[in-house]
Amino acid sequence: TRWGVCAVLVAVIVILISGSAEPGTTTTLPDELADSPALRMVGANSLRYRHDGNLSYRLVADQIRHFDKDQVTRLQIAHLHLLDPEGKPPWDIRAGAGEISQRSRADQIVEEVVFLHDEVNMVQENPDGSFIRLQTPSMFYYPDRQYAETSQNVMIDTDVGRTKASGLQGELQRGLIRLFSSERERVHTIVLRPQFR
Repeated sequence: TRWGVCAVLVAVIVILISGSAEPGTTTTLPDELADSPALRMVGANSLRYRHDGNLSYRLVADQIRHFDKDQVTRLQIAHLHLLDPEGKPPWDIRAGAGEISQRSRADQIVEEVVFLHDEVNMVQENPDGSFIRLQTPSMFYYPDRQYAETSQNVMIDTDVGRTKASGLQGELQRGLIRLFSSERERVHTIVLRPQFR
């Protein structure tokens, strides 16, 4: 009968699957697939939560690829929407590409780090119309500490003026930004004329 044939087919499939690998053996990818992503998402939209259960950031990317071999997640056309636990205005970061990995600090604590590159734009807009916009070739962002840094040239536009520097360290939750200069690039600020009225 039809049901008998189905039962036999299911039994054969189960035998083939269970007998395909011996107990205690692990299956490894062929050499030609070893460098292929273990996970690939197109038009990805994911959420990252803090240890206390609050939302840390939302990640939207044209493509996300995770590689088990290197334990790194690569991003293409990435947008991070950073949320503050105290309800301060969010930061929006956009970049052409990026990577998410784990890094050990000097105190042996392992933390997530997001490395963004290829025209990084970072914006925070306040309800009163004031804003801060940062542009730099690349930036590291540490979600657990809400800390951002770059050793490359950075341009900062605000509603009161423009500042150029050769590097930046930012404690985003506290609203503190430290700027750096070099022999070739001094910290330079231009204040908009209306500020003198």
